[in-house]
Amino acid sequence: MTKDLQKLSRRHLLQAAGAAALAVTSGATVASAAIPAAVPTSQGARPVPPGKIGFGLYTVRAMLAEDPEGTLAMLAQAGYSEIEPAYDYGNRTPTQFRAIADDNGLRVIGSHHNPSDFRGDQAEVTLERAVTLGQQYVGVSYMDGAQTADGYRRMADEMNQWGEVAQSYGLRWYAHLHDNEFHTDPVTGEILFDIWLDRTDQQLVWFEMDLYWILRAGVDPGPYLDAYERRFPLLHLKDGTPTEGIETDLGDGTVDFPGILSHLRHPGAHSYIIERDEQPHPVRTANVSYDYLRSVRFTPLP
Repeated sequence: MTKDLQKLSRRHLLQAAGAAALAVTSGATVASAAIPAAVPTSQGARPVPPGKIGFGLYTVRAMLAEDPEGTLAMLAQAGYSEIEPAYDYGNRTPTQFRAIADDNGLRVIGSHHNPSDFRGDQAEVTLERAVTLGQQYVGVSYMDGAQTADGYRRMADEMNQWGEVAQSYGLRWYAHLHDNEFHTDPVTGEILFDIWLDRTDQQLVWFEMDLYWILRAGVDPGPYLDAYERRFPLLHLKDGTPTEGIETDLGDGTVDFPGILSHLRHPGAHSYIIERDEQPHPVRTANVSYDYLRSVRFTPLP
């Protein structure tokens, strides 16, 4: 078992130690979200569906490589229902990893891969692994084409092909979004992501909006969720100060999660996957972020 897992089991230590024990990181004092601040409520406000709260395993990648059994047990104990692996399965085979997840009551909802994992003979391997893990979605963490309108059209065509093959395996194919997809072509002025929305088949290609990265691009996620909600079945919830490139645990940053989620009409149709790219205190991130998200209330669109 990792040192982190030995030191922290569930949020019991977080609560017992109090805010002061968790306030110091990198020599600076940080507000603790072990006991989340009260979130304003209004008539019709509802919580994030607890059975749809997931955790991106990239956030605990070092721990997962050392102790996948202990890491998944910690996430289950923290309250998570879903997980999203990224690139590997903690040095376990897909069958072994599925057994660990099942033993902890965790559902593998999707997985991040490199684009090359969907090209050539590797595509079959990638998709068969996803089927073994019982996933509903399988996708890429990024696309590797040119950051131009023509480049995005070529990527969209390739995504359609991958989506069709994934569908034949009973899977839905998706692309995780960062900030660069919301930039514009320097010549035509087209918003690059809008090309994907228009050119990809909505029955074959879905997207995972990252609420931190879209704000990092200076783009309001609300209008996209208003108009294309069903294209975003997976949402990455990451907090911090996007304009300054700072990441924090959920509840410690400036991202207005209640306001953003209020643009949804069908909250139960989405998976809410917590992630933090940096991992200074991954066990704290898992516990504090889950507790905060469970405290959030928002009023969906009618």
